[in-house]
Amino acid sequence: MISISPPPRPDRARIQDLGGAVLAGGETEDLLALLLHSARTDLDARSALLVMPLAADTWAVEMVDGSDASVLLGAGVPPDSPAGRALHAADAEALEAIAELELGGEPQRALIGVIDAGEHGLGLLATLRPTGSTPYDPADRERLDALSGLIALTLRGPLRGGSTEIDDERGRIARDLHDLAIQELFAVGMELEGLVDSLEAPGMTPSNARIRSSVATSVQGVENAVAQIRQIVQSLRRERAAATLTEQLRHEVGLATAGLGFVPSMRLPPHPAEMDAELPPEIADDVVAVVRECLANAARHAHATAVAVTIAVFSEGVDRVVQVNVSDNGRGIDPSVRRRSGLANISSRARRHSGWVDAITLEPGTMISWRVTLPAV
Repeated sequence: MISISPPPRPDRARIQDLGGAVLAGGETEDLLALLLHSARTDLDARSALLVMPLAADTWAVEMVDGSDASVLLGAGVPPDSPAGRALHAADAEALEAIAELELGGEPQRALIGVIDAGEHGLGLLATLRPTGSTPYDPADRERLDALSGLIALTLRGPLRGGSTEIDDERGRIARDLHDLAIQELFAVGMELEGLVDSLEAPGMTPSNARIRSSVATSVQGVENAVAQIRQIVQSLRRERAAATLTEQLRHEVGLATAGLGFVPSMRLPPHPAEMDAELPPEIADDVVAVVRECLANAARHAHATAVAVTIAVFSEGVDRVVQVNVSDNGRGIDPSVRRRSGLANISSRARRHSGWVDAITLEPGTMISWRVTLPAV
């Protein structure tokens, strides 16, 4: 059990800053301390605490930031309490609906975020406010869910391998990006900069042919850079061939953090390992690709402040179905845009398994719903 003193950064750090810190790596306890401190200060809470599984059917408070540390640190979650029953059943929705947390012998008013602890089940991040204080609002919920996602990423960090191996891989990726894609993009920048200078120079307006040639060269350079980046990404995926579907989905959500500026939430079936075993490789690969495409589209076009990914596997009549829903609270699909290559790619992946995809308008935002029927066993 660890008692936390506030980390040295007292400002209200933005989610993207915290996400960058988590993705950059570091000591797990230091990152958890930073995230708990952010949860307490950003949500104007008295204390923030992390509850994690210690053994089978046993959950306890492992970390506390705030004035309740001396009382709550190490306190167990009563198995017959609402939180205890929800944790035992791995019921994320029930956990999020709980407004009071029974710890230290008395109920505490709480806002609860669910943490995926992998094979150990669920844990939770909770912020406590005094009775009679300002109620939590939807913005508080979004913030806590984002921090819960970052804590889950932090807890999985040590599973990625030794620090030497990670440093070597980072170095290889950095070299490939610098020597290939970045150099290509640098050349594109030089070409466009030369074109801009000629357009601005008095009495030296370039010809249409010169402009067309410069733009065509730049477009080709960008396409080359994209191709090189794809090759690098594909090489990484080949090296991750042994990763489970759940691990790949978590990896995609982590990678999307930088582009979105916040951590998207992800909800998996109660027992992810069963999904990993049930989905055939060709469908699992498409599920990962659909989630990646949807997150990329949200980052490029939606201007959203929240994105949620939900994966479900269920029975429908005699069939087993996998459904992927990715929703955001952004500006929606622009009806004037005719070319939507991302949606076309997702639709193609559904058709190859006799499935379908819907783009559903929300208020605000959009939900992409992709579903296919699993082959009969």
